[in-house]
Amino acid sequence: MCELLGLCFSKPIKPSISFIGFRKRGEINKHGWGIAFYPDSSVQVIKEPINAGASRLSNFLKDYDNMRSKIILAHVRHATVGSHLRKNTHPFQRELDGKEYVFAHNGTLKGYRKSLALGNFRPVGDTDSEHAFCYLLERIRKRGIRSWYEKDFAWLLSELRKINSYGYFNCLLSDGEHLFAYRGYDGKRELHFVSRVPPYGKVRLLDQDFEIDLGADKDQTKHGFVVATRPLTSEPWVPFSSGHLIVFKDGKMVFSDIIKKQ
Repeated sequence: MCELLGLCFSKPIKPSISFIGFRKRGEINKHGWGIAFYPDSSVQVIKEPINAGASRLSNFLKDYDNMRSKIILAHVRHATVGSHLRKNTHPFQRELDGKEYVFAHNGTLKGYRKSLALGNFRPVGDTDSEHAFCYLLERIRKRGIRSWYEKDFAWLLSELRKINSYGYFNCLLSDGEHLFAYRGYDGKRELHFVSRVPPYGKVRLLDQDFEIDLGADKDQTKHGFVVATRPLTSEPWVPFSSGHLIVFKDGKMVFSDIIKKQ
């Protein structure tokens, strides 16, 4: 099963603790890994069609000081559709109206090609995931969204549920300002979030036997959310409900179709 990781904070952060724990999940999702972040209004996507734990590049990035961003999106892949090539490795990236969107998907879709018609955006690879991403971007283009409002979030939820009708579908999407996180209504794939607000304390990585002191960070004004397929740390993670969309911006929850904004 592929796994997803998303971060949205009030200030640029290093994803060190989350990426260290997430990278470990590459041992069972060994067909590829990728990470996307926004150094400025443009996106940097780094990915390889290999096991993240065996990658010298991912090992370097977990401590790389220049990988700082308010929004970070990552994926480890267990392939069900598409060959084990870079073109099929998540996250996928496209430009629309001067914004660079990125997308990653956990699940498998079937029988979708005729109903999820493509337009200006075309897949480079041969995955169901990239097809769904291109479909979403075409729908966003046709709706003329340049700035997102609550009515657009509700509209996006309906589009995500349409895609979801063709199989298992958890996904993360970002335009560099928002982090959109959706858990499919089939209930077969998990998705969780945790809020991080100061004062920070120590947390334990669940897949590795050591603690990290978040309080050692000199900037105790940062706050935000981490989204992951399964909890990465000993913090109080909250499960998404089935068919649930949450949108984050600047470290805040700005839309949820179920729970109160935080």
